[in-house]
Amino acid sequence: MKQHFQQIDLLKGLAIIAVILLHSLSKQELIESFAVFHIWQAVPLFMVIMGFNLGLSYSGKTLQFRHLYTLHYFQKKAIRIIFPLLLLYVIAIGAGHVWQQLYGEEIFTLGWENFIGVLPVSGKGNYFITLLLQSILLLPLIGYTFHRKPYLTIATLIALEIAFLIISFQFAYFDENRYLYDAAFFRYLSAIALGMWLARLASGEQPRVKWFVILSGLASALYLYIHQYQGVSLPYIRPEWQAQLVLTFPYATLLIYLAILLFPQRSDNQLFVTMAQIGKASYHIFLVQVLYFGLMPEGPSALANLAFCLAAGYAFFLVESWFSEKITS
Repeated sequence: MKQHFQQIDLLKGLAIIAVILLHSLSKQELIESFAVFHIWQAVPLFMVIMGFNLGLSYSGKTLQFRHLYTLHYFQKKAIRIIFPLLLLYVIAIGAGHVWQQLYGEEIFTLGWENFIGVLPVSGKGNYFITLLLQSILLLPLIGYTFHRKPYLTIATLIALEIAFLIISFQFAYFDENRYLYDAAFFRYLSAIALGMWLARLASGEQPRVKWFVILSGLASALYLYIHQYQGVSLPYIRPEWQAQLVLTFPYATLLIYLAILLFPQRSDNQLFVTMAQIGKASYHIFLVQVLYFGLMPEGPSALANLAFCLAAGYAFFLVESWFSEKITS
């Protein structure tokens, strides 16, 4: 049975709040608040957690390749990821139509990109939906190979990420279509790898890994400071995402490890429970905030953005969960 860490739900709750704040605050406000060490870590946290959950899912199992891409697997992912997305597609079309009638703005984003996760009314952070869709196909294979050859898998994932970063630097296509680069799952392969290692550490399988997590995390924090506040840039890698790559993901991994150590695995504290509930609804909240910022790119204020997206996103989570249960029962 997969071990459950309530701390992970708590972190997902904090991370989705960070996503909304990231899309609400100005770049100058983020820089002045040292957001590179907290708010800007939202997506790295989600990706390392993705690897962490993958590591827990496959821990102790003896898998054959034929067990990976089963009908049951795709049904489960369709219910968890694709059905809420399709439902929000419908909501986005309706909301976009009403918005156009009221304000006369052309806000629809319609084209082939809708087939890879771009909402009909697309706002900030939409690329993460495309990342999730790719994960459906890639994560089982990564988990399978890690379970059988962990060191080789880790080395391969890191090498593939570095190769992608360097090769993509040569392609002018990504200058014209940033979305495909932003949404490339290959940019986060080392984050998945670190999450899987962290799962082994959290499960007590490899206690010596903790020193790697601590030391690499501190070194990663140093790089983030030098990059953000000393203007150091890496050659042969696209500049726009140099705060999220193989050199920075160890810092997000350290944050998760500290949360696992500092917070109880199970708590009835109301604040803890509430934040964990927000974390469980984080995907639905994320979908809603993409639509929200598609309609209002700036939003009235950070506090208003946060309040609306959390409330509407959690309501969407409750309604969609009830609807999915009725369909599948």
